[in-house]
Amino acid sequence: MRPTRAVILAAGKGTRMGSDLPKVLHQVAGEPMIAHCIRAARLAGVGEVVLVVGYGRDQVAAALSGLRGPNGGPGTGVEYAVQAEQLGTGHAVIQARPFLEGFDGNVAVLYGDMPLLSAATIATVIGRRDTTGAAAVVLTVELDNPPDFGRIVRDGSGRVAGIVEVRDANAEELAIREVNVGAYCFDGAALLDALDRLRADNAQGEYYLTDVIGILVGDGRLVETVVTSNLEETLGINDPFHLAFAEKLADIRHAEGLYDLVDAVLAMERGRPVRDRS
Repeated sequence: MRPTRAVILAAGKGTRMGSDLPKVLHQVAGEPMIAHCIRAARLAGVGEVVLVVGYGRDQVAAALSGLRGPNGGPGTGVEYAVQAEQLGTGHAVIQARPFLEGFDGNVAVLYGDMPLLSAATIATVIGRRDTTGAAAVVLTVELDNPPDFGRIVRDGSGRVAGIVEVRDANAEELAIREVNVGAYCFDGAALLDALDRLRADNAQGEYYLTDVIGILVGDGRLVETVVTSNLEETLGINDPFHLAFAEKLADIRHAEGLYDLVDAVLAMERGRPVRDRS
């Protein structure tokens, strides 16, 4: 596998959280959600991590540096890029350009408000890019009643043709069930080239990262997807309700982990195979 760097977007205030605390510092399972994201990326095999910060950037850096772990904590070795003005997700990634120039490898782009996204899924997305040689791989999920996520538009042969954000989608596009989760792996050089061509001619007047996909397809480059069936890990935290729900899901994961551990110990003691709970 090629070396992989991660760009994690963590610049937003999160107005709907009803707090002055930077959005990514709200805690899930006793840690800021950004710490979960960084740890998952590293467990997936990511090397360097670039955190794009904005609102409360000093608080974010201080919080991460204060966390400790067996390898120094999630804040150890993190580079910081500053998005002083919020002009969209594509604009956020552009701020990380100094850390990506000349890098011949994969660039995973993740969101700092998705604390339940697993290392295994991130590794699968990265592995798909390495295996297929695609310019980009997008994590998607298929839902009967999709929320306001970008729709995955495919051509007649089933290949990805682009991603359309809800505010720019027509009725036919809104009926698409496959949606963008918000986790990507790009060929580094292809990403930087496409970022140079982003335009803000859309309903929100922002530079969308999702438009990079259409640019790559227009260049004749292959874009692949990984479809996850694990709906809980696609949860982005946007308000206190989402935060409380993520906490409950984390509690369930912890309980299941303990159950599996106890089950394995009992199985070893009794000399029988571990019970399959799948």
